[in-house]
Amino acid sequence: MTSAQSLLSSGESKPDGGRPKSTQVGFFELMESGGDAMLDWFKPAGHQPSVESPEYDSQASPRDTVMTFLEAMNHVVQGRLEPFSRATDCLPDTTDQKEQVARDLFRVFDRLPEITPGLLPGEKTVEQEKTSRYELFPRGIENAWAYDALGEAPQGRIVLVHQDGRWIFSPNTAEGVDKLLDSMKDIPPRTQKQREGQLFLSVVEPTFQKTATSDWLLALTWALGGIACGWLIYKLVNHLIDKRENSGDDLITPMLTSLMIPAVILVTVFGFAIGSAKIYMHPVLSNFRWNVIEAAIVLAGVYMLVSVIELMCLGVRRSFFNNTDPYARMMSLVVRRSLRVIATIVLLLFVFQNVFKWNVAALIGGFSIVALALSLAAQDAVKNLFGALTIFANRPFLDGDWVKFDREIGEVQDVSLQVTRIRLLSGEILSVPNMKFIDNPVENLSMRKYLRRMMDVQITYDTPPQKVDEAISILQDILTSDDIVSDGQSDLEAHPPKVWFDRFGAYYLNLRADYWYMMDRESNRVQRDTERGWFSYLDHATRVNRMVLERFNEAGIDFAFPTQSVYLTDDPDRNLTIQTRQLQEAF
Repeated sequence: MTSAQSLLSSGESKPDGGRPKSTQVGFFELMESGGDAMLDWFKPAGHQPSVESPEYDSQASPRDTVMTFLEAMNHVVQGRLEPFSRATDCLPDTTDQKEQVARDLFRVFDRLPEITPGLLPGEKTVEQEKTSRYELFPRGIENAWAYDALGEAPQGRIVLVHQDGRWIFSPNTAEGVDKLLDSMKDIPPRTQKQREGQLFLSVVEPTFQKTATSDWLLALTWALGGIACGWLIYKLVNHLIDKRENSGDDLITPMLTSLMIPAVILVTVFGFAIGSAKIYMHPVLSNFRWNVIEAAIVLAGVYMLVSVIELMCLGVRRSFFNNTDPYARMMSLVVRRSLRVIATIVLLLFVFQNVFKWNVAALIGGFSIVALALSLAAQDAVKNLFGALTIFANRPFLDGDWVKFDREIGEVQDVSLQVTRIRLLSGEILSVPNMKFIDNPVENLSMRKYLRRMMDVQITYDTPPQKVDEAISILQDILTSDDIVSDGQSDLEAHPPKVWFDRFGAYYLNLRADYWYMMDRESNRVQRDTERGWFSYLDHATRVNRMVLERFNEAGIDFAFPTQSVYLTDDPDRNLTIQTRQLQEAF
């Protein structure tokens, strides 16, 4: 007895000669079959492609030719001879006895696993890959079962070739189909199934039929338990992080943050893995289950690796830079963000290529037109990236600096790879694309070492010269007083205040006073490195103004306000002319 006959005699262990129900069942094929099964729910009862309106009637690709041949031969074996010509058109023109060859080839297909459209290359695929030959069997499908069933290699091949603008079975396939069929006769023919989506149902239905209710409850308990444990770990670690931050610890906090997410992922996946162990799964679903678990473990590992690198960056910054250095903090943040982006891309490529077995190179090549469109659309993104590099290289400002840009004043909140966010004085967040900082000037208010105030004090025209001199003296005394000098941290030798009678205004005498509000008494630190700034300057200006008001009131010196003089004569026209001229002078 041959090995094939042995297999047939033990049909319970290996039915159909060990032939799988379908070949190379992967994620995409399963989803395609699931879509077919869903569409079956909406089709009228008994709906099938008819002889007059076939579903497949083309030879534009290996998929179209094979499916056209199989659909036509399905009608032929049911006694409908009209579609026989569609089947024979898939054979070479030089083939003798086309009808017999077509029947023999169909019998060979009966002994193969079910051929679904998702297995075969379509028109776009052969055009992109410039394919002119496709070997369906044995290379194109899973073939180990055939060698096990026959004990030797099948005597022939099923090959499709591109000829005269259409895809047909190769001449060698047509000439050797009788030998191929004879070598595979020990494998029982497959029962023909007309139901679309059968692959999906054959994979999914046993899961519900062969899994007990208690196993479902156990799986649900373990899955919910894993989610609950992950949530509990998340809450406990966050609580501990808050406590450490409140105590001023900035070393343990990033370590806990780095460990929290991988721990949550692993605990949740652990619950899912144990819970799903009791559920019966088709090998396809079982492989997919382990792919998901493997992907989650890889995700946790990559996140852990990125976190370790971030901790190393943090350690390097603290070892070689002052912990209060804003530039070091900003660069550290940018490096960490860049690492996350790179790690995410590497993780996705790894999972697609090694876990789900997707051909990443072909996937990327298939999106070449989309990639071109994205590259054109991403010009601004690239410019913003160079703008960010310019900011990091030239350091026009850092996080926390007060800047003036495009007539707006605010505090820099965040410098990312694409935009810089500025908190305006009015409270709104202004998001500025980084490329705008390349060509447009930006004023860094936090880099100033002092604020020079030019104060105008306007007194009335009827002030006598002696009172003008007294007003100048009062201003000089106020600006050189110990209280004002100490609050303004002024250096009277380097920057003495200056007061003078500036000009005659339309309705006032203008006294101008210039003095300096310093950010540091030694004049060697900028505003960024001190506690002083615009708001402390306003407090200082308020103190000066209050002292000026008090001293001028004590001295009886009046502040000017807009006035108008009207002269009346006997001539009404002259009165109107004088009033008009005076109004023009006043305003």
